[in-house]
Amino acid sequence: MRTHQTIARHVGRVIDVVERGATLGSDGSSGRLARSWQRSLNNHQVDPAQINVPRVVTSQELREHRDRLEAFMRISREGIDRLYAQVLPANYCVLMTDAEGITIDYRTVPGLDKEFKEEGFRVGTCWSEEREGTCGVGTSLVDGQPTLVHRDEHFRTHNIQFTCSSAPIFGLEGRPIALLDASALNSPEQRDSQMLVFRMVIERAQQIENAFAYYSLRPYWVLQCGRLAEYLSVQTDYIVAFDDTGRLVGGNRRANLELLTRDGYSPVFVHDLFEFTANDILAAAHARPGQPFPLRLQGSGERIFATLRAPATRTRAAELQRRGSVPEATRPAATPTEVPGFSHLALNDPRVRANVERALKIVNRDIPAMLLGETGTGKEAFARALHEVSDRRAKPFVALNCAAIPENLIESELFGYREGAFTGAKSKGARGKILQADGGTLFLDEIGDMPLQLQCRLLRVLAEGEVLALGAETPVPVQLHIVCATHQNLPELVAQGRFREDLYYRLNGAVFQLPPLRERTDIREVIDKVLREEAEAMERGGLNLDSSASAALEGHDWPGNIRQLRHAMRYACAITDGHVIRKEHFPPDLFTGLRVAAPADGSPTALREAAYGQPVRPPAAPPPPINLTDSEAMLRAQMMETLRRNQWQVKLSARELSMSRATFYRKLARFNIVPPNRRE
Repeated sequence: MRTHQTIARHVGRVIDVVERGATLGSDGSSGRLARSWQRSLNNHQVDPAQINVPRVVTSQELREHRDRLEAFMRISREGIDRLYAQVLPANYCVLMTDAEGITIDYRTVPGLDKEFKEEGFRVGTCWSEEREGTCGVGTSLVDGQPTLVHRDEHFRTHNIQFTCSSAPIFGLEGRPIALLDASALNSPEQRDSQMLVFRMVIERAQQIENAFAYYSLRPYWVLQCGRLAEYLSVQTDYIVAFDDTGRLVGGNRRANLELLTRDGYSPVFVHDLFEFTANDILAAAHARPGQPFPLRLQGSGERIFATLRAPATRTRAAELQRRGSVPEATRPAATPTEVPGFSHLALNDPRVRANVERALKIVNRDIPAMLLGETGTGKEAFARALHEVSDRRAKPFVALNCAAIPENLIESELFGYREGAFTGAKSKGARGKILQADGGTLFLDEIGDMPLQLQCRLLRVLAEGEVLALGAETPVPVQLHIVCATHQNLPELVAQGRFREDLYYRLNGAVFQLPPLRERTDIREVIDKVLREEAEAMERGGLNLDSSASAALEGHDWPGNIRQLRHAMRYACAITDGHVIRKEHFPPDLFTGLRVAAPADGSPTALREAAYGQPVRPPAAPPPPINLTDSEAMLRAQMMETLRRNQWQVKLSARELSMSRATFYRKLARFNIVPPNRRE
C-alpha cells in the first residue's frame, strides 16, 4: 500500500542514492540501476513521488506502433505464449513492448485482470525510462541489457510493489526492436526469488530474436551454428547468412558480436570467416542433408558444427531467378498487367505503367533514380521492384529513412563507425548502410530531410566510390546503385540553400512521379488487390466489398494513399464476421463527413466529388520560399524530425528541444512548418 510514509521514505532513498552516492543494492546490477535512477531524476526529470498510472497511447497510435512490427509480432507470438504458460502459475503477466516502450502485446492473469489493468498493465501502456524512470522495460531499452528491477528498485513510487524481469530483443542492425517482460503485482521481499523467472525471460527473448533473424534472412543461405552437434537441433549459438556469391550478408546478434566483427576486422566472404568456401559448405550440406557438419574458424582453427538452410523459394527475387532459367520458348508470355519484377503492383493506371516501362529501360544502366510522390504512394515498393528486376537482385537491398532517424544518428547509420569513434559506440564498431548495400541498392527515403553536412559526405561517396567510417583512417571501396525518394520540392530546397545543388543533379538521373491514390484511374483495381492480399494474410479468403463500401473507398481522398488504404482494409478484414465488408467495418473516423453516391462517369475526381457532396478543392499553393541560414536550416530539420517522432505534439517537442512553447510557435511560423492536419 502506497501510504504517505512509504512515499516519503522512497523519495528520501532516491535523494540518498542520486545526490549522496548511497548504494542501491549489493549485487552486480546495483551500479546500473543507480545510474538509471540518476538519469531518471536529472535527465528525464521524473517525479519519484508520483503515484498515477503510466501513460496509455490512443488506439490510433497503438495501431501505428503495431503496424511497424507486424511481421515481428506474428513471429514472436509463439515465444510469448510459451513464456506465459511457464510463469502464469505464479501470477505473472507477460508483455512485449516496441523500442519506444509502448506495450504492443500482452497476456494477463485470469482473475487478476482488473487489478493488473488498474496498475497500468495493458496494451498501449508506455514503460519508457523517460516516462516511468527506472523500470525493467525502460532501463533495458536504454542500455541494451536484460534487467531485473525488484520492488523498491523502481524509481517511481507507483511501481515499487512490482517485480519486473525484462530482456531486449535485437534486430539484424544491432539495435533493440522490442522487449519481453514478465511482471507480478506482488512478490517476496528477497530479490533472489526472481532469478528463475528472469532467466526464463532472457531465454525466450533470445529464441524470439533468433526466430526473427531466420525470418529476416530467409532470401539467403543460412548457417545454423553451435559448439555441440548433439544440441544443434534445440540450441542455436550463431546464425550466419550468405548470398549465392558467398558474400556474408548478416547474422543474429551473437554472430555479429563474436564472428562477424572480430578484432576490428569484418570478414566479407564465407572463406574469410571459415576455412571453407561457399561451394565447400554447399557440398558438405548436400553430402549430409539435414545433419550437422563441422566447420573451422579462420585464424583460431576452432571447430563448430552447422546445418544449412536454402534460400526461401517464395521470395520474388528467387522467382525472378527461376523464371530466368526457363527457356524463352516455354515461358508463358507476360500479360499486359504482369510486367516482370513489377507484377505485385497494380499497373492499369497510365502514369504508373509509363513509369514501369521507363524503369525497365534504365534499370541496369547505372542511372540513379529519384521517386517523387506523396506519403504512402508506394515509393519503397517501387524501389524494391527496381532492385529485384535488376542484375543486382542477388545483392542486398538496404533502406534508410532520413526523416525517421534523429539527426545525430544519421551519420553513423549511413557511414558506419569504428570502435571508440564516439561515446556509446559499440566496442566492435558497426557497418553503415552504405557498406551493407555494397554491390546492391541503397534506398534513401525522404532524402530532402538529410542534414546539409551529410549531403557533402554522400556526394563524396558517389563521386569517389568509397566510404570512410567515423573514426576510421582508410576508406573502403563500394559499388552500389542509389534510389532516392521524397515528397518535398527539391528544387525549392536547393533555391533555399537547404539541399546541395551538386548532389541534387547527381541523384536526379531518372525521375518517377508516383500519382496519389485519389488520382489513379485504376483505383478500383488497387482496392481489390489490397483486399485480396489482406484477406489472404488473415486466411479469410472470399471476402467481398458491398457496393456502398466500394463507392466510399473509391471516392475517399486518401491523404495517406495506399498505406492508409492497406491499414483500413486490414482493420475491416479483422472486424467483419461474415463474407461481406460494409462501410461500418472500416475504422470509425475513416469516412467522417462523407456522403457517398456513385457518379455516372466513374472517374476518380467525380467519385471524390460525389463522396464529399461538393467539388474537390485543388491543393493550395505551396508556401512562399523562405531564406534561411545554414544554422536555421539545421534547426528546421531538427524541429521537423522531433515533431514527426512526437506525432506533432508541440508541448513534447518543445520540451525535448529545450524551447519554451512561445519560442517554438514563433519558429514554426518563421520556418513555414505546418502540421499535417492543418494543411488545406
